Amino acid sequence: MARPLLKIQRYFRRKPVRFFSFILLYLTAGSLVFLHSGFVGDNSTGANGGRDPLVASEMGNRVPSSNGRRVGMMGRVFKENRRPTPRRYGPPWMKGAAGKDSHDWRARGGDYTSSWNRALKGRNAKDLDDGRANYIGCYIDNTAKRALRGVSFFDYKKMTVFRCQDNCAERGYLYSGLEFGAECYCGHKIQAPNASESECNMECKGEKGNLCGGANRLSIYRLELGQESARRYNRCMDRHFLPTRSKQLMALASFPGAGNTWARHLIELATGFYTGSYYFDGSLYNKGFKGERDHWRSGRNVCIKTHESGKKEIEAFDASIVMIRNPYKALMAEFNRKYGGHIGFASQAHWRGKEWPEFVKNYAPWWASHTLDWLRYGRNVHVVHFEELKRELFSKLKDMVLFLGLEVAEDRLLCVEGQKDGNFKRSGLRKLEYDPYTPEMRASIDELVMTVDAALKKRNMAGVPKEYRPTSR
Repeated sequence: MARPLLKIQRYFRRKPVRFFSFILLYLTAGSLVFLHSGFVGDNSTGANGGRDPLVASEMGNRVPSSNGRRVGMMGRVFKENRRPTPRRYGPPWMKGAAGKDSHDWRARGGDYTSSWNRALKGRNAKDLDDGRANYIGCYIDNTAKRALRGVSFFDYKKMTVFRCQDNCAERGYLYSGLEFGAECYCGHKIQAPNASESECNMECKGEKGNLCGGANRLSIYRLELGQESARRYNRCMDRHFLPTRSKQLMALASFPGAGNTWARHLIELATGFYTGSYYFDGSLYNKGFKGERDHWRSGRNVCIKTHESGKKEIEAFDASIVMIRNPYKALMAEFNRKYGGHIGFASQAHWRGKEWPEFVKNYAPWWASHTLDWLRYGRNVHVVHFEELKRELFSKLKDMVLFLGLEVAEDRLLCVEGQKDGNFKRSGLRKLEYDPYTPEMRASIDELVMTVDAALKKRNMAGVPKEYRPTSR
């Protein structure tokens, strides 16, 4: 070992220029490595554990990968072939991200905080603490198994992990999820099984290097709500029975499949009071409708769900909101409920079997007679069309609340805006490969539609919406 060192020493003694050249190259390489690590460090978590949300959103393209492997200049010189995988847990200011390396960033790259301290100037600790989230995993999301049933957002050019989380957090949701690289969904709980991580493989449209779910797969994050978001969420979930027994018994009447459960959800959000039911459905009680177990005559609920249409049953109520829906959609929705549950779907075997024709034969006349009976025997009737409630949600819902004798609270309407679908609305009718209605069925239903339209106009009310009528199809 001594001889090689001695030879090197003699070599540089004879050629001092070569020695100084070597030292210069060494210092230059070291300086470049130091500068490169400084740039990479700009994307590391600061000492305060947080990052300004706006800055994080704009800098998303330069954030290091979740496995902490930074391929620096020297790594490229020596042709290392390691390729960092895109991170799945959002900007690195979000603590608790998936992976064992999420906490050892100091060991990997040092404490690079100076540039972020400049960026965060003027931001207080509360602002930083309100924006954290934890990656939960990849979950199935399709029409049969909807993972998150809250609001949704779409941006096919600029969707980022943080943008989705921010939209959901400000509305008080507990979870956010991204799908197809551009779609954002919110919810209070995850309602579908998880999938393989490899299936959440689509890059975010507005944040290259980050994964935003996959085809019918959601990358889901649990949001750590700040104080304001938590307060909003608690306010929206705060519901009670009426403080005093109501002097009027109010009905929320509809043909099955006309959106009664969804309307109850909206009324409870808008008023803060429970709705009751003429029946008892344990599954709905377990989903949050606590008035379901109360006797329908208790007077403690703001209104009572009913599908009854007999004279005696109608006259038991002092006033009623009557929900009407396009019979073609209502019949299919009720058929799905009957064979698939409140938010499920009937199977192809049921649609193609004898069940569907028999169902239409029996239920289509009931769709018409239900409305006709409530118009005939109801003491004080307020008609709401399902389709118009969807199109003009706030104005129609305000009218419903006022009809129930309650004041419209603007802060409660914010709850409706953020949770209008809730967990009780079927995620759209499953598309069939064929039209389930035969020409004979359509002729019969069209005649029923015109009968209801005439009855509404006779009571000086607006007729059925245009999409119900035969001429619009």
